[in-house]
Amino acid sequence: MHSENSRLKNVLGEIETLRMKRQQELAHRSHSPWKRFTQQELNDEACPTYKNLLIGRSRRIPDRQTIIGIAEYLECTSGERNDLLLAAGYLPIQTELAGRALELALEWAQQTMKTLPFPAMIVTHTQDIKGYNEPFRRLFAIPSGPSGDTPLNRIDLHFNADLPVRPRSTFDKTSFEQWEYHAIQGIQAFKRNHALSRYDAWYQQVIQRAQKYNAIEKYDNKPDAEEEPDRTQTILAGPESSGELVPIRYRQMSVSAGSRLYPQIQVFLPVDASARKVFADLGCPADCEFGWTTR
Repeated sequence: MHSENSRLKNVLGEIETLRMKRQQELAHRSHSPWKRFTQQELNDEACPTYKNLLIGRSRRIPDRQTIIGIAEYLECTSGERNDLLLAAGYLPIQTELAGRALELALEWAQQTMKTLPFPAMIVTHTQDIKGYNEPFRRLFAIPSGPSGDTPLNRIDLHFNADLPVRPRSTFDKTSFEQWEYHAIQGIQAFKRNHALSRYDAWYQQVIQRAQKYNAIEKYDNKPDAEEEPDRTQTILAGPESSGELVPIRYRQMSVSAGSRLYPQIQVFLPVDASARKVFADLGCPADCEFGWTTR
């Protein structure tokens, strides 16, 4: 019983520390949210027994889902949420790989990408492109440089008009509509896949990067894209030797290590005859079967 009381005291202390921290942050917000982060509001919105816990009428630690709900109400980062869960005696929620685990996953991705006969790039949960192969560089006309240290981000690759990918993917009305569809689907998928991390600094940095291109304002409020999106895209491409560009259709598939979505290898496959001809010029075998399952 003493251990249980001590754990409850620790949990309440963690919650109150976070609650008061959020109250102090209200003064620095550019907009006035509906939340005021009071004890009564937390009680009403996330934990109906919270006031009773504070005054000692209840001594039962809230269940795991309630603790997660409190963390959601308090707009906790992944670290703050996990601190609450651990204080309450529950297992933390592991979202994204970090540290040595991420390094090992990236090493696996690099080694795997070397075996692929198609254009491919490695992407992390922050949408940073951590490497790409030579067929990818040539297909998308990426300036030459050390691909392992590329500063590219997938958001830049899609939206930055200074890179060849954007104008080559929006050369007529149909291709522009297709490009917009993939922008909407990509933003929605990012928010859906990382909902538990949306108060983390890295997540906010990705959103800020997208806002440089007004992508959130333009595409975030569009109708939801299909759960199984059409992964076919169109781009102007052609042999570097001739400089002649023709419309080709390609599709993407993702290869991930283990159960985590990221880091992943994005692989690009030809769809039509024009694409197969361009891919063959890149050194891709025309009759190669790609055996991984798409994600």
